[in-house]
Amino acid sequence: MKNEELAKLILENVGGAKNIKNLTHCVTRLRFTLYDDKKANKKTIENLDGVLGVQEQGGQFQVIVGSKVNKVYQELIGNPQLALSEDGPKETGKKKSVISNILETISSILIPSLPPVIGGGMIKGFLFMFWEFGWIEWGSDIFNLLNIISDGMFYFYPFLLAVSAAKRFKTNPYMALAIAGSMMHPTIYEGINAGLKSLKVIGSIGVPYLDYNSSVIPIILSVWVMSYVYRFFEKKIPDIVSVIFTPMLTLVIVIPVCMIMICPLGYYIGEYIAQGVQVLIDFSPIVAGFVIGAIRPFTVLTGTHHAVRAIVSQQLATYGYTTIGAMNYMSTMAQAAAPLAIYFVLRKHNEKMKNLSLSAAVSGFLGVTEPGLYGIIVKYKVAFIATMIGGGIGGAISSVFGSAEYAMVMSSLITIPATFGNGFMGIIIGLPASIIITMAIIFVFKNKVIEEDQGVDTSKAEEMIKPKISVNMDDKLLKLNAPTKGEICALQDLSDETFAKEMMGKGIAILPQDNQICAPADGIITALFPTKHAIGMKTKDGLEVLIHIGIDTVNLNGKYFEAKVNIGDTVVQGQTLIVFDYQKVAEEHYDTHVIMVITNSDDYLDIFSNQKIETVTKDMDILTVIQ
Repeated sequence: MKNEELAKLILENVGGAKNIKNLTHCVTRLRFTLYDDKKANKKTIENLDGVLGVQEQGGQFQVIVGSKVNKVYQELIGNPQLALSEDGPKETGKKKSVISNILETISSILIPSLPPVIGGGMIKGFLFMFWEFGWIEWGSDIFNLLNIISDGMFYFYPFLLAVSAAKRFKTNPYMALAIAGSMMHPTIYEGINAGLKSLKVIGSIGVPYLDYNSSVIPIILSVWVMSYVYRFFEKKIPDIVSVIFTPMLTLVIVIPVCMIMICPLGYYIGEYIAQGVQVLIDFSPIVAGFVIGAIRPFTVLTGTHHAVRAIVSQQLATYGYTTIGAMNYMSTMAQAAAPLAIYFVLRKHNEKMKNLSLSAAVSGFLGVTEPGLYGIIVKYKVAFIATMIGGGIGGAISSVFGSAEYAMVMSSLITIPATFGNGFMGIIIGLPASIIITMAIIFVFKNKVIEEDQGVDTSKAEEMIKPKISVNMDDKLLKLNAPTKGEICALQDLSDETFAKEMMGKGIAILPQDNQICAPADGIITALFPTKHAIGMKTKDGLEVLIHIGIDTVNLNGKYFEAKVNIGDTVVQGQTLIVFDYQKVAEEHYDTHVIMVITNSDDYLDIFSNQKIETVTKDMDILTVIQ
């Protein structure tokens, strides 16, 4: 599919241009902030050719399209219908938690700054490599030029963040840059170089001489404060003189307050965060390294890896190196190794996956892991587990040796020189360990991978539950029991249009009074969502049944849900499939209706529910299907 066509279809299925409040992108994802998330057709977008996956995280609707993200993004913003402004319907949905808002804010500010950071990091990696191999002399003119090119975005990082922070807080970006300029003023660095403590203002009150280059928190807090002051004066000062006095008064008030209190506060918060992380790592390097290396795929899947980037930046600002960066490096290599192993395992079995996995492996070793993670690793349990173990062991090794990255680089094979320094032995051992362990696990369990790739072999299971031939008239009526105890509700009464309009098929809903979801008939489990909020099965009579627990509960990411069966399992009527805490789900302000629909409804003459009773138990038939 061409990028232009893909962009058009994505735009249509996120609810149209009028439903888009904001749009940014990172290395592999389009990040939409929508006015109404319910207008986005997630399933349709996931099935588009060229889309690797969809995530709803931190208030963003994220569409993963891989390395062509910039081209698709350009097609989107080039659409004349797309006018990103503050006009539009009011936001709907649940109020976000404080943590969710903080993560969303950090991500939205850091992500726009990634292009120069990634570019500078890659140049820095090549520069270290050229010097280490003796291809370039340290301090030579060409070395200094490349060093300037690679350092600028990090040395003046507050300027980059000032622009994106101003956009996030809806304030004037040039005023934000003025604050960043004050933080980086030569007078500050002259004081630092002279060993002075502060610039005295009134008595003991002064501006501390602190180095804010590469810092993150001070500029974000300062622009946040400035946004309120600037808006206040804009509203209070008459328009005729506002253009003069609003910026003047804002600067006179905000910069001293920020330089005296806000910036130092942010600076020391960042310092303590970096030191606190280091204390945890020092307490148990093996455990810390394994955990950080193992959970890296989860942070990428949930989009929270950009929040971790703030800690990495702070470590660099505090110590001049980042140990977390080295641990993540091991996971990156494991995420690249998994597709490579899948390539060798499936090259004779699946031509399409063979090509995709090889491409993803190359991309992963160059530092971009999302194509492999979304396109391959999440599709095979063995690959996902192997990636976690390989990345975890590699992370533990790098942590034990005190390995670090000495520049903000995109972890890849060509940026290894950025890890040259104390603890480099951990990279020498940990990097191949991550790759070898990951691939070895996949090779050992290759039959399981092949089995997963070819789909669940249900022939034997289907034979076991094949219905007996009968001439009884009752064979024309198929029955389904209630999946849980509770009050009956018609699909039409649900708030979700997909189910209310029977787009998924005909069925029934139950407001649960029990924590167990049971099989409504004998059959085979054909689908189980990773978040455990939905499960599919095929009954012995051929009914394809979807049981969906709650509405929008996918956002809980499996919290409060526990699966008792796996895909391919043969189950009997009444057997427990999923256990969930419906009370906890309700406390999180989610609709808890358990929805059961027959997705192949069109194959049958009619389907109707038992409307004679209001409350059902799991041993009552609730749906009748006429063949």
